[in-house]
Amino acid sequence: MKRFLGYGLLGLLTFLLFLLLLAPAGLVLDLLDERLPDLDVQAVDGTAIKGSAWGVNWRDTPVRRLNWDWQPFALLGGWLEFKLDVDDPEAKLIGNAAIGWGNRLRFRDFSGRLLLVKLSTLAGQPKSPLQGVVEFSLRELSLNADGLPQSAYGVVYLLNLRAMLSQELNLGDFVAQLSPATAGVGIQGMVKDNNAPLELEGTLNVSPDGRYRFSGSAAVRDAGNQALRQALNLLGPPGGDGRWKLDFSGILAR
Repeated sequence: MKRFLGYGLLGLLTFLLFLLLLAPAGLVLDLLDERLPDLDVQAVDGTAIKGSAWGVNWRDTPVRRLNWDWQPFALLGGWLEFKLDVDDPEAKLIGNAAIGWGNRLRFRDFSGRLLLVKLSTLAGQPKSPLQGVVEFSLRELSLNADGLPQSAYGVVYLLNLRAMLSQELNLGDFVAQLSPATAGVGIQGMVKDNNAPLELEGTLNVSPDGRYRFSGSAAVRDAGNQALRQALNLLGPPGGDGRWKLDFSGILAR
């Protein structure tokens, strides 16, 4: 009887795998549409386990092509995982993305390059006067069902950062080293400039409920950069060391 049940279960699993291999690529898009409302796709090709989508648009952000490849061994850990490859002139993303119980999201070995404006739009954050390019290499990033970051490990670069105020201010290049918070809950980021016009160093903390706080200090690297100095003076006068103390906090949009 046990042998009969074993053969029966093996046959059922084989049949289900056969169905999955034949499932159309639209099955993956249906899954994404549940997680990403208002997702628009012009065309799809392939199957549910390995396919492509063209003309993807979400939150008014177009992507020329999205490729995916199912990672079956992730099922052993309770994750439905795909290797994603986003191909677009303004964005390049590649890595593993997975959906777990409770609509949790996990990204592993995920790297890419895209405009800061596009990243803010995709993350649902309000429009910012900052412009530049974001490059990142994340060993892991986890989000809860509301899309709020819970933990992260990796590095993020902000390149050619500019503030579009009454006049364009060149701020420079910056790097943030992300790691789990010391308490084991949330994210901590060590932020520093890379010989930028704006000298910057500080710590970013993000809690699981979306609250964030940045504490640090800034200075003008070139004493002759009056435009940047005037902008920093909006924060008040600098300290005796010539640096401005920074302390910003808020809540990430969901």
